[in-house]
Amino acid sequence: MGDNTKRVEFWSREEYMNIDTHADIDETMLEDEGRVRCPETSHILYLQVKEGLRGPTCVFPNEKSGWGLNEGDGKDLVIVPAVEGRILRFPGSAMHSVPKPPHRWLLSREEEKQLRDEEKCCEEEEDDDEFYDDDEFEDEEIERSVLLFNTWSDDEPPPIGVTGDIATGALPEGIELSKEDSAAYLKSQDEQIFAEWKEDYGINFERVGSNPASEWSVIEIVHKQCDQTEPLHVSLMGMEKRRLFPKKSVQLLGPIEEIKLALTEKHQATSVYLVDDPIKTNDQTR
Repeated sequence: MGDNTKRVEFWSREEYMNIDTHADIDETMLEDEGRVRCPETSHILYLQVKEGLRGPTCVFPNEKSGWGLNEGDGKDLVIVPAVEGRILRFPGSAMHSVPKPPHRWLLSREEEKQLRDEEKCCEEEEDDDEFYDDDEFEDEEIERSVLLFNTWSDDEPPPIGVTGDIATGALPEGIELSKEDSAAYLKSQDEQIFAEWKEDYGINFERVGSNPASEWSVIEIVHKQCDQTEPLHVSLMGMEKRRLFPKKSVQLLGPIEEIKLALTEKHQATSVYLVDDPIKTNDQTR
């Protein structure tokens, strides 16, 4: 993909959940220094998607680092369906979101508040269940499993507080070993990982990987527009120092019918053009 950066931060998520609009950042730097620093490039690899599920990723490619920092009132929005095996790649500072349910931004403010109250109750119930054996939940069907990875500039330090992977020879935080003991520890960890992969993928686990680049295809993003526009409400993640915007949500105008279709699209990526709603009704906070 033409990316030669050597530093990659990665994590995974198997739960399909609402993710408000945000940019990926160095979380510890924001907490300690109050400064927003973003990766070079962000990626989402869709590993597993439940049949019939619509859980698109929505990217605002021109809203970088925080909301409203770009010049002009217009906002490009790219809606990318979650498709198994697909890799979505976009600027690391671009704000993005996973609205759940997909039509969440089209709800009224009252409906959005009710939905957040319900989600809060569910989170509290899950906290009550945290002492149960995890084996009870192993058979739960995965709806939307993704691997997320960001590349960071080689000219700057890595994100603060993100430990190196064992594959790089890094030891977990808090562990100090001699050179000989360190080598033995890393070897044992490799053996454990290989044993798990063998159990999951069979004796040919070392061959598991992506298809050759020659078999990849780049999908076209289709632009949709319509003269008829209606309001939509986009919630922003985190405190003001993270979103770099005074309000917790923004009200925009866009081609709602086209957006509805794009949010439930199975495969095709779609872009639409939004504008700020001149009637500012988004002063409330949640």
